[in-house]
Amino acid sequence: MSSRRPRSSLATARRFAAIRRGLISLGLFCGGLVGLRAAGTEGSPTIPAAWLSRAPGPAEAALLDAGAVKHGWPAMARATRNAATGLYLNRQLAAAGAWYRAARWAEMFGENEMAYSKRWRDRIQALGLGGGPEPEPRAADAPISARLGSSFRQGVLADAELSAAFFELLREEDYLPGVLSILDRLRTADSAAFADYTSLALAVAVVYDRAPPVYWPHSQVSPHVLPRRLPDAEAAFSFLVATDRAGKSLHRLRQLDAHELRFAVDLAASFDDLGWAQAAVRTPLARLGDTYSSINYKTARLVEGIFDWPGTDYSLATIKKEGGICVDQGYFATQAGKARGVPTLLFCGAGLDGRHAWFGYLGAGRRWRLDAGRYEEQKFITGIAIDPQTWGEISDHELAFLTEGFRRQPGYLASRVHSGFANWLFEEGRKPEATAAARAALAAERRNLDAWDLLLRITNEPGRPREELAREAARNLQAYPELQAGYLGLVADSLRTRGETAAAEQQERDIARRFQARRADLSLRQIAEQMARAIETLPVERQMQLYRGLLRQFGRGAGVGFYDEVARPLVMSLMKSGHFKEARTVLSMAAETLGANPGSQFGDEVR
Repeated sequence: MSSRRPRSSLATARRFAAIRRGLISLGLFCGGLVGLRAAGTEGSPTIPAAWLSRAPGPAEAALLDAGAVKHGWPAMARATRNAATGLYLNRQLAAAGAWYRAARWAEMFGENEMAYSKRWRDRIQALGLGGGPEPEPRAADAPISARLGSSFRQGVLADAELSAAFFELLREEDYLPGVLSILDRLRTADSAAFADYTSLALAVAVVYDRAPPVYWPHSQVSPHVLPRRLPDAEAAFSFLVATDRAGKSLHRLRQLDAHELRFAVDLAASFDDLGWAQAAVRTPLARLGDTYSSINYKTARLVEGIFDWPGTDYSLATIKKEGGICVDQGYFATQAGKARGVPTLLFCGAGLDGRHAWFGYLGAGRRWRLDAGRYEEQKFITGIAIDPQTWGEISDHELAFLTEGFRRQPGYLASRVHSGFANWLFEEGRKPEATAAARAALAAERRNLDAWDLLLRITNEPGRPREELAREAARNLQAYPELQAGYLGLVADSLRTRGETAAAEQQERDIARRFQARRADLSLRQIAEQMARAIETLPVERQMQLYRGLLRQFGRGAGVGFYDEVARPLVMSLMKSGHFKEARTVLSMAAETLGANPGSQFGDEVR
């Protein structure tokens, strides 16, 4: 991302003087602070109309920051939000977007850190993403702005490019005090590198805001051998900047966006290890997939059932020397790629008769290759990879969106402005205007998921309008099976809520059949939900009847996936309730239909 072109000092002085004259004429400038007053509200700030024809620059940012000293950031947030909404409703989209982002910064700066941290912890727990220790330092009973320097606050308020990238990247799982503190530290430590590598800094901030979980990067090595720790954020940023500047990176890191760079900064190997990889792994980007097979496969470990790393050293050099199984091959390939500036992911998946690990990477032309080391003949239908920004499972549509790169296009950026205002308008109870804004967002870019989800929140009551909206979303997103299945599932939920149980079950069977051939994992998800409901609500005889029908219709060729999602939960439930005969029957039928052959991983598990 390029840095802002500096204005001449004379031009800046003239611009500031003009702003000052406008404020004096309105009676709003006092002692260098923004003493802004709304009509009829003594002491409450407003944004002067003279500011609103363009994005806030350094002068406006300085005055907003000074105004927060007098009025507080929450008041400044309300003022900028009102101004931005007025611009939006007057169809001044470019200026509205700029002031929308300024209002978002002001809202963040004004958040009480302790109250925010409690809400964030509750949200992380609800999403099932716990596991890492508490972010450090501990939350203070003060605004988030208190931990940030004024130079940083003013700098981000005035940087339109950084602001647009930041708010497009931000997720509800991100811990804001940590993210903003890291950005401030990186900017303070090396402002030139921060300006040159802004996207890289953003990626580091959203990944390093909290510690990774115990299952990262994979669970088949002892934490005593591979500590589950990220390096220091400043050190990671400096390492990757130095790698790029020295010409050791296979991508030019300044040309990648923060969405891509998230998968380059999550460094599990030590800096010594990564330095070794830069010198020893010379595979070009076009053949980076070969790094996986460059690790000798230790068949003896598979035969002996030794799936965890047996040694006391898990360095990349040792893996290269000793060899390993698929998960070690994948780990080696991902870390060797990151050492050379390549975003990489480690995948784990289930096939016909076993489990497997492979890797993906950002190849030439910024196209993702997601099947390096994947065995097509084993039908590893889908893989699970960790999103280092959230430490949860990365979704299939997110991988597709990364590959398509449409989030860099002007239409998508305009769509995000529309959906941002749609959410604000909905919060204010202005449903017709919120609906219009969400529809404008989708007209600009149908893949704006926030806009679809907002429309569904507006049409919240179960019934035909909600069902038609969910079907419309499914039609528009049919290129993304996971999303299509999810929206069609909302149709089934609505039908069931309003008492149309038979229609809901038919809808779910239709979803399972629709995806059985091309995405059996999505088909299995629907089947698994049916089985889970049966376990909770039906007697054992009916559970067994349903299981036989599902196994007969969907089990052939489904392999380990059907066992994991459908058979095993039923077996565990039956054992817990003392129905051991039925549990053995479920396992026997699974082994016969799913192909749990003797000697295979799957066969051994069932046995």
